[in-house]
Amino acid sequence: TLQRKRDPEDHVRYVAKQRVPNVETYNERMADFKDWYIEEIYTSLEKLYKLYLELANQEEIVEKRSREEVDDILQRIHGLEI
Repeated sequence: TLQRKRDPEDHVRYVAKQRVPNVETYNERMADFKDWYIEEIYTSLEKLYKLYLELANQEEIVEKRSREEVDDILQRIHGLEI
């Protein structure tokens, strides 16, 4: 979506969740990779997928703002008064 394109961190988290949404999927993929790839490639994939799993499990930081802060931001950006 457009929002993901604006925030690279959200996009990275989205991709990580697509690749490894949970520990079970991680374990399944690692078992499959072990059968398919030579040790050197498997080790690299294991590092990559551990990173995906870590990113997918990170809490999304949501910044809360008061109504006054939002009004002030909108006024500065658009010259709007609410």
